[in-house]
Amino acid sequence: MQIEKYILSNYDKVKINSNDIVEGDVFIALQGKNIHGNSFIKDALKKGAKFIITEKRTTNTNNIIKVNDVKKFLLELAKSKRQLFKGEVIAITGSIGKTSVKENLKYFLSSLANVSSSIKSYNNYLGVIISILNMNLSSNFAIFEIGTNNFNEIKKLSLIVLPSQSIITNIYPTHLKNFLNTKNIAIEKSDIFYNSKLIKLAILPNSNKDEKLLSLIAKSKKIKNVITFGKLVNSKIIIVKNIKIENNLRKIIFKYEKKNEDIILSNDNFYKINNILICYAIFKFNNLNIKTFKSLALDIPLVEGRGLVHEITFYSRKITFIDESYNASPESMKTTINYFSKIKIFNTQKKYLILGDMKELGENSLNFHIKLLNQLKSKKVDHIIICGELMKLALKKIDNKKILKMDINTVLKYLKSNIISGDILLIKGSNTESTNNLAKMLLNRKAI
Repeated sequence: MQIEKYILSNYDKVKINSNDIVEGDVFIALQGKNIHGNSFIKDALKKGAKFIITEKRTTNTNNIIKVNDVKKFLLELAKSKRQLFKGEVIAITGSIGKTSVKENLKYFLSSLANVSSSIKSYNNYLGVIISILNMNLSSNFAIFEIGTNNFNEIKKLSLIVLPSQSIITNIYPTHLKNFLNTKNIAIEKSDIFYNSKLIKLAILPNSNKDEKLLSLIAKSKKIKNVITFGKLVNSKIIIVKNIKIENNLRKIIFKYEKKNEDIILSNDNFYKINNILICYAIFKFNNLNIKTFKSLALDIPLVEGRGLVHEITFYSRKITFIDESYNASPESMKTTINYFSKIKIFNTQKKYLILGDMKELGENSLNFHIKLLNQLKSKKVDHIIICGELMKLALKKIDNKKILKMDINTVLKYLKSNIISGDILLIKGSNTESTNNLAKMLLNRKAI
């Protein structure tokens, strides 16, 4: 079919949102929560869509490809495109940090090679398929996120991606509603090397007992090259020393397979040091230029919703907004709060921290929130505001009068009354929470 040849020979053409369509794209009309994508076909065609793929009948026949099952059609096409790709395929999974590692790795690799990667957080079944279909077959590297919130999903996605190099960022308590415990999470994540005969390299975390399990599984799969990073002394990559060399720069000395190496990072990226060490390991394994890597490390771009810093105007006041609103887990909350607490400010400045609920933590959800709020007692933050039912329940269980509980409308009024030019605001919470909407409001200037 013409459509199949078009998708296989092109890249970045397949879109599932009509708002993203540009000239020459292929629009996939899918069933949404409330409305079918067929409703947007006319809009997609006006924007220049070359083809429309749908499984639902439509009166519009111009460039419309009707198939019996859209997802099955796309899957088979994705499998064909994957077989055509001859470069290195890097798959990334883990409890937190997948998108940040993917974006960091793309940043580093793109300086020396042609790179394709999934966009945004396209790490579920449909997202992975779309990412493969949008892959540039002439790329040297293709990078994919692989996500899961239930058993056997990593295996299914690994069979589609067929990685030649695999990365697991960490094992922490996330999606516990389905997985129940972190050991089950580790076992599920280890399915990223399900096709072990294809895998040349596995980069694995090594800071807790569940992460140690990953190395044992990799060994049982007979993966030849396993590089571990973390706090445990037997890690192949381990931080030795962290030296402040300038106001905003740090020199990190670390062992890489028993040899001392060093890298200079900004303070903004230091708290994501493991992401950078993962990228370093990829460069080493693929015999890429380490001098280039080190020079690029000085200016690693932050990722939208995951620490990206914005200078915004809020009711005529110029403030710094650190957007960590994309998602939240106990570990990412802890790391972000520690980072925010350590930011140095002038006497006239104040810090505002707004936290939302952490989702999918199972029956111990409330305890995770109580523990987090207790950790805030020693932190250097002037104003701490919580939103969400779990946060509010947790606050009732502890004694911390410094923490204020509010809904979003009240937060806006509070900020309007208190925040002044020069202040720093950080927002973090799970993606579906009101804190995420607040961040979008601020960035879209709708709160002003």
